Amino acid sequence: MLTSSSNHQNAFLMGYFRSGPGQSHKAEQLHYAYSRDGLHWYELNGNRPVWTSSLGQGILRDPFISKGPDGKWHLVFTIRPRGPAIGYAASDDLIHWTEEKALPVMKEIPDTVNSWAPEFAYDPVRNDFLVYWASSTGKDLSNSKHYCARTKDWTTFSQTDLFYDPGFQTIDASLAEHDGKYYMAIKDESHVYEPLKYPHPPMNFLAVSDELAGPYEILPGVQTPDYTEGPEFLWVDSKRKWLLYYDYWAYGKFGVMESADMIHWSGELDEKRIRFPYRARHATMFPVSHQELQRLLEQYALLAQYRTPTYAPVRVAAEEADGFFHEAFSMRSVIMDIKMQSAAGIQVLFDEGDSVNGLALRLRDGYLEGAVCSNGHRCIVTGELVQQTDPAEWIQIAAAYEEGKLCLYVDGRLSGEGSASFALVRAHDSAGGYGGRFGTDAFGDHGGKAAFDGAIKNVRIYSVPLQQEDVSLAAQA
Repeated sequence: MLTSSSNHQNAFLMGYFRSGPGQSHKAEQLHYAYSRDGLHWYELNGNRPVWTSSLGQGILRDPFISKGPDGKWHLVFTIRPRGPAIGYAASDDLIHWTEEKALPVMKEIPDTVNSWAPEFAYDPVRNDFLVYWASSTGKDLSNSKHYCARTKDWTTFSQTDLFYDPGFQTIDASLAEHDGKYYMAIKDESHVYEPLKYPHPPMNFLAVSDELAGPYEILPGVQTPDYTEGPEFLWVDSKRKWLLYYDYWAYGKFGVMESADMIHWSGELDEKRIRFPYRARHATMFPVSHQELQRLLEQYALLAQYRTPTYAPVRVAAEEADGFFHEAFSMRSVIMDIKMQSAAGIQVLFDEGDSVNGLALRLRDGYLEGAVCSNGHRCIVTGELVQQTDPAEWIQIAAAYEEGKLCLYVDGRLSGEGSASFALVRAHDSAGGYGGRFGTDAFGDHGGKAAFDGAIKNVRIYSVPLQQEDVSLAAQA
């Protein structure tokens, strides 16, 4: 459960599983994305799973992750086959998951059909976790209510009790605390099983309580758009606002609303203001520290790192049809440390691809420049003059490309930015590397190495567009 004091660092992680519209193209395992503003989420690990469950049929849906007072991250999730159990695992670092087990939370409730979308909230008054989920009992899935149980150690649980039943079919509950009250976002899917009695399409509504364990009363006048489910809250401290996410499961997309007080909510934010990973479904969003995020970026977004100081051009890719340095991309970041001998003329720092499809960085008479091109269309960005006051000083240079936007950084400061007419940089077969030119570069120049006059070290290439906070932290490291 999140509170409005949960985060003051504005670094966030999303855990999700994947599927296409109407649950086609399923990839039901744990995936990650990260964000700095809660609105733009960038997939880690190439949108591939970061952890695979071994429970039951090996299916993980509806993940929920939160850190407990023990400093551990706890994960609960929906498993298959259907029945009385939910999935559980724990982690110290969000990378290695252990203690995986099925928790048979509904084993004492007769005729349990399913146990879906579990979440939990730490209760500081009772010093335990309140775990809650949706289950249907009887012949089919048409009798869903929310149940709960308490645990201190994820091994021993209290008796399972009814948690929330508004008198109609609901699933997908999520809790947050704001100004001493507890708010629950929850899916009304009564229409699915009783369309004549409940003609309104499925959507999410809000309920409120003075106590974590309830009772909860419906908050009138607040609901997400039709055909949505899987609601989740996130407090973004820099905005002093709550974000409410929801999943258009049939359409394969997310929507977002925002509020400062949990009572008055905006309409759905324009799709141009948000970004989610392709085919992300029913996600959990939660704050992480800068250090935790940096560790995850190194684990799941770092494509290559070359630490050794060099004083001549270094080729890292030959002329080949495919593979590293040849694949198409829509997101890319490059960071390096440089120490100049002189700033005169054109000195190429990074060269991937060619004048048709590629990305390049250079100094031109001391000014930092970046170029990106696709199908021969080119965007060139000029940044600030790179100055080295101390001959022994190392300067950090960085470029981040995000689906058409190219940003340049010097020592963590934004140096220049520009927009291209394209998002995808197509595949390329040219040789490439850093510290010089290896053919024709993305600026369109060729002939000679245009070698950097100085030293380069700690070159890092990422699969995500690092945000300024990430670049600044790297500059301070």
